[in-house]
Amino acid sequence: MSFLVHELCQNQDIQERIYDEVSNVIKKHGGLSYEAINEMRYLEMVFDETLRKYPIAGSLVRQCGSGYTFSDTILSLDKDTLVFISVSAIHHDRKYYPDSGKFDPERFSPENKPKIPSCAYLPFGEGPRNCIG
Repeated sequence: MSFLVHELCQNQDIQERIYDEVSNVIKKHGGLSYEAINEMRYLEMVFDETLRKYPIAGSLVRQCGSGYTFSDTILSLDKDTLVFISVSAIHHDRKYYPDSGKFDPERFSPENKPKIPSCAYLPFGEGPRNCIG
């Protein structure tokens, strides 16, 4: 949350948009409720972008369940090999996130979120042992 507050201080326009959304939704629902929180779409986009730019876990460790050879290479992994995955590197890869140093919640808009490849956004890991967040 410290990183989110930091980004809001640096991006007054985003701060104002969140304030407007939260104020309007609370007014509409007569207070804070589960339904009201679910309606705060822009706030969710800001949370997602915060977790992209500042992932909780910088890396993940996984163990190969079976041997694997990468196509078009001689690189292969043996069963039980430990693999370190840099979440920070993936979240800042310009192939997936152009201008990756910029705080841009629009990356996670309903139009843009489906364009992010599955394993290019790993704030809570991936697979059967990922954090439920």
